[in-house]
This record gives sequence, structure tokens and C-alpha cells, in this order.
Amino acid sequence: MQASKTVITLCLAAAAAASVVAPAAAQSLIEVKDVDRDAVPAGTPAAFAVAFPDAQRNEATREIGEDSYSFVPLAFIPLSDTRVALVSTGANACTGQACTGLNAVHYLSHDAGEPRHPFSLQGEWLDVGAAGVMGNPALQWGWTRAIADNPVLFTEAGGVWQGRACGYAVLTELTPSGPRDIARIQTSFSDASSDDGDPGVEGVITSADKGRSFTVSYSGSARFDETYTRGADGQYRLQGASRVTAC
Repeated sequence: MQASKTVITLCLAAAAAASVVAPAAAQSLIEVKDVDRDAVPAGTPAAFAVAFPDAQRNEATREIGEDSYSFVPLAFIPLSDTRVALVSTGANACTGQACTGLNAVHYLSHDAGEPRHPFSLQGEWLDVGAAGVMGNPALQWGWTRAIADNPVLFTEAGGVWQGRACGYAVLTELTPSGPRDIARIQTSFSDASSDDGDPGVEGVITSADKGRSFTVSYSGSARFDETYTRGADGQYRLQGASRVTAC
């Protein structure tokens, strides 16, 4: 599983490196980090044991449909003074190109203050945000309060198809009633399928008008911005077609 993640990560990293030109790419509004499935964030083991009662050594296996997923804790996201979202990532035992991983979110209540034992489970969602190919869950993640009234989880993944590498991200609002995906954006593209292939672009969210819109700024073989606007249904959509080539 680690090998498949490494292949995808290196391909997407190469795409990003190829796309960076002077001046430097814009600063991301969200602090985006690599998903490290070998790390155990402080405080999460007790919460993870409540979310996955059969967990062994901070790892839990779930059979979902015909696939088997290995979940590990990723992070806490505070929802209130007495409520927290535990984010976990699930790697699929199937590592074929068509197989994807999963990201899970559990809502847990706790005594007022920092998240701590004892925890009580309030809700479980096992297919949240962006997941990659070859059995991988999200490869990058972050969160912000700048886009919506509730915390927004950022998950990013991608893959390579016939020499074309694409990355995409999903924004998930952690509403009081549960996680809700509110936007999907393409974050990168490059084409190594031919000698004269497009070196590509890389995009990051650079600004937001909370509850109304956010802007993705791209750099690389071209520099441009695309703005996503929130509709009456709560979804953020790009008006018109994206300039980023899709895989």
C-alpha cells in the first residue's frame, strides 16, 4: 500500500514541480499537509477506539461492500467546546487503478475544553471527500473556517492516466448534522504522454468571501484565477468551464 501511495505522490509532485515558474505560486489560504498514515496524532487513540471499537494498535479494518479498508486516525477538527470531528483515512486492500480508498469522519462529544476521554459517538460517515486511485485515501488534507460558517475539511487526491496526471480536492463542510461536500476543484494537471506535452498548472485556494465565494489561483504553463460561487443549495460552483484540462 505504501508503494502505491508513493507512486501517485511522486507523479503528482513531479507534475507540480514542472508547473512552477517565476514568480512563485500564490500563497494557499489553507495549510495543506501530506497525509501521514504512520503518525498517531496526540489525543486521538481514545477517540479512535470509540469510533472503531474493534481497533487494534490505532488501526481498524472495516469490510465495506466487497472491499476491505484499513483505517487509521488522521486529525481532530474542533466543532464546538464539547464536540469534535475525528478524521481517519482508510486504505483499500485492493490496489488496482480502479480501486479507491476512503476518508471517514466521526462526530464525538466530550467534556468542555480540549478533546479528551471520555468520548461519546454521535455520528459516523465513512465516505467523505477526495480519495485516490490504487487503493489510496486522500493524499493531502487541511481545514479552515474561512470558507463557510462551519469548519471546512479539505482533502486532495489524484492519479495518472496514460501519462496525464491530475489532482483534485473536495471541500466538506462539517455541519452540525454531519459532513456535506460543498465543492470539487481540480488542483493540478500535467501531460507527459508526449514529448511536447503540457507541463501543466497547479492551483491553490488563495482567498474567500466567507459563505459566498472562494478563488483558486493557478500557476505553471499559465497563470489565472477561477472563482467558485455558492448557490442557494449551499454548493460552490465555477461559473462557466474551467481552463484546467481534465484527465
